[in-house]
Amino acid sequence: MRRDKDTLFMRYPSTWWHGLWMEGLPSGNGEIGINVHGGVKEEITLIQHHDLWHNGEAGNLPDVKEAFVRLRKKMNEEDFQNAGWEVVNELRKQNYDSKLESQLPLAAVRIQIVPKEGFSHYIRGIHMDTGEVGCEWSDASSQRSSYSFVSRTRGIICKKITSSQKDLHLIFNIDMYENDGSNRAKELAQHVIGTRKTIVEAPYICYTAQDEEGNVYGAAAKLVVKDGNLEESPLGIKVQNSSEVVLMVKCFIKEPAEKEKAVLEKLKEDLDAIDFTYEELLSEHVKEHQRWYHSAEISLEYGNEYHCNEDLLAMAYSDEQPLELIEKMWRYGRYLFISGTSPVSNPFPMYGLWCGDYGMQWSHNMANENIQMIYWHSFVGNLLPFQKGFYQYYCDRIPDFQNNAKQLFGMRGIYIPAGTTPGVSALNQVVPVIVNWVSAAGWLAQHYCDYYWYTQDAACLERLILPFLKEVADFYEDFITFYPDGSIHFYPSVSPENTPGNYMPPEHLQIPHPMPTTVNSTIDLAIVKEFFTNLMKIAKEQGIYGDRYGLWEKIIASIPAYAVNEQGGIKEWQDERFQERHAHRHLSHIYPVFPGKEVNKLHHKELLPAFRRAVDLREIDAQTSWSLAHMSAIYSRFEDGEAAMKCLDNLAKSAMTNNFFTFHNDWRKMNISLNADCPIQLDAVMGYVNAVQEMLLYVSEDLIKFLPALPERFVKGKARSLRYSNGYIDMVWNKQRKEIEIALKAIRKHTVYVQLPDFADAYFFICEKGTAEKEEGLYRVSLEQGASVVIKNIM
Repeated sequence: MRRDKDTLFMRYPSTWWHGLWMEGLPSGNGEIGINVHGGVKEEITLIQHHDLWHNGEAGNLPDVKEAFVRLRKKMNEEDFQNAGWEVVNELRKQNYDSKLESQLPLAAVRIQIVPKEGFSHYIRGIHMDTGEVGCEWSDASSQRSSYSFVSRTRGIICKKITSSQKDLHLIFNIDMYENDGSNRAKELAQHVIGTRKTIVEAPYICYTAQDEEGNVYGAAAKLVVKDGNLEESPLGIKVQNSSEVVLMVKCFIKEPAEKEKAVLEKLKEDLDAIDFTYEELLSEHVKEHQRWYHSAEISLEYGNEYHCNEDLLAMAYSDEQPLELIEKMWRYGRYLFISGTSPVSNPFPMYGLWCGDYGMQWSHNMANENIQMIYWHSFVGNLLPFQKGFYQYYCDRIPDFQNNAKQLFGMRGIYIPAGTTPGVSALNQVVPVIVNWVSAAGWLAQHYCDYYWYTQDAACLERLILPFLKEVADFYEDFITFYPDGSIHFYPSVSPENTPGNYMPPEHLQIPHPMPTTVNSTIDLAIVKEFFTNLMKIAKEQGIYGDRYGLWEKIIASIPAYAVNEQGGIKEWQDERFQERHAHRHLSHIYPVFPGKEVNKLHHKELLPAFRRAVDLREIDAQTSWSLAHMSAIYSRFEDGEAAMKCLDNLAKSAMTNNFFTFHNDWRKMNISLNADCPIQLDAVMGYVNAVQEMLLYVSEDLIKFLPALPERFVKGKARSLRYSNGYIDMVWNKQRKEIEIALKAIRKHTVYVQLPDFADAYFFICEKGTAEKEEGLYRVSLEQGASVVIKNIM
């Protein structure tokens, strides 16, 4: 196994007692994922498909808009506590039920490996630059290995097991995946248990089962042996006296039951038609994989000594993260992202394509923070095409979202519930903190608009972006009301998922989300302002919706300046009837700084200290892995690299496993983050990627800050092919030598302000088809399409 910057390697097998999959080795092509765990005696390969879900219920949403009228009436009377329950109680009264789906494991390949004397020199790992995962070990005089990947070019799973001698004795089988640490399969997957079957016809093994709708899914596998014997066995297919065995697997889902036999025969024909070695298939796949994996590069120049994951985490737990861990986490998050979704698949869910249970907590797409965090990094990180699957997902569900808006509020446009899954986009999670928050669509619209700024993709604008933005505008136009003085009256309003301090119950009463239903939360106002500002810009550029500009301008003008609380921080609710509560994980009220760009060094910079104070007031033991990643990005916006890095250090200490999966909470129940049930949640890994990028680069449409929050640890480094909205960026820096070189290449004609790091005394610009002028501590750079500028410090 290689030791390099693109390899994660571990000395121990998966050992997580809740389920070995939680420390498994993930690989995928964006549509099919595998999670490999076990090892020298039994290896298990969990298979998952991006569009295979179960155990959900899309309810028939009743018309409850009169309850919404009552909700607003009670809020007008300042009966906030009871008001928040009006719609929820009416839905319950009418027996409305809707339940989000869970990911359904497709199958498991189980390989029994007969040992000779035991094992030594065990190592397992992930080659992130190839998508190949595997393990190696010695048994007596034999050197053995097992490697797997999911082909991006052929859509098949490939596995190769080798030995230095002709002494492999193996039994292959495919069956339902069962997590030894959970009983959920027995409770939730009776449709699988009752219909599953394995068909052994050497050299093929086929597995099928039925989903809850009676459709068939499964896999067909073919074994190819280099030498030795292959025969059928009551336990599967037995291989004896071999030195190399290759397994190829093709999957299918959602086929009519009567077509099961024909589908399996077709899959076997497809497998027979593959006349390539494992190495040739891998080489073909790697070319496509690396197109995405290497679309951008960051190096922290930590040298050529590489450590196993266990040692890296031990270093982080003892003190602070070494540079090797930081850089590898940046690479790993990108690896998981491109392996767990694609431009044409469902969005990346919180478990990626590697969930090993049948009813995991929070396996859905959550739009009050989490799905946004998963995709933040893809802009600067030059993975923009992956946004399209995300946009298509939400646009495909517009009819359901329109029905939500009509039935709940009697309004046009769309209401997107915070949580959705591929088969459930009706309102679900029927509690006030979810039902009464109406800004999911507005927040998601930020991604649609940013994609257009970056790509100028006219086809995507017409097909996906404008239809989505119009629906969001329709809803807000109907939902927003005004006070007599003309200021905005946005209600109900929620600051996810917080309750104002003056509505919290006594400490001895632990009630989740006791009273979230408020007026004019800061995040809601910031999203509305951002949304209509962006929409108006696009609409004017396209020459559309001119008759609506007046209303949009009125809405923007109605939003008050952000108020400051008595502690000097931006208020979380802009209505004085709601008091601050700092013991919370969400940082919703910081939206204008991050993930928004309303407040920065170029615009409203006088507000930065108050937003900074609001973040500092948050309590550390109320945080989670993803909120620490979010907080890190915010501190980078304040140009505080040490505070930003401290957040990521705390994340590594509290919420990571040996395979670098992240938990929601501190699973050891130490003093960092919530002490609560602890599911895997991979949004934090992607949030980590974004946080590192925020330290190195801030970009908005009119401002770029280079190395704005460089931690002391980042003495030197390189970055290649990072993106800003109008071009590409390469950087090399050495803080100790006070050296930096930056190259910008323009995709289109534009002007942008540039802030350069202060560790160098002065800079000069080499402009091709462009100009650079100093203005009030910034540089105003104007470039023609295709032009470039090189920025260097003066020695």
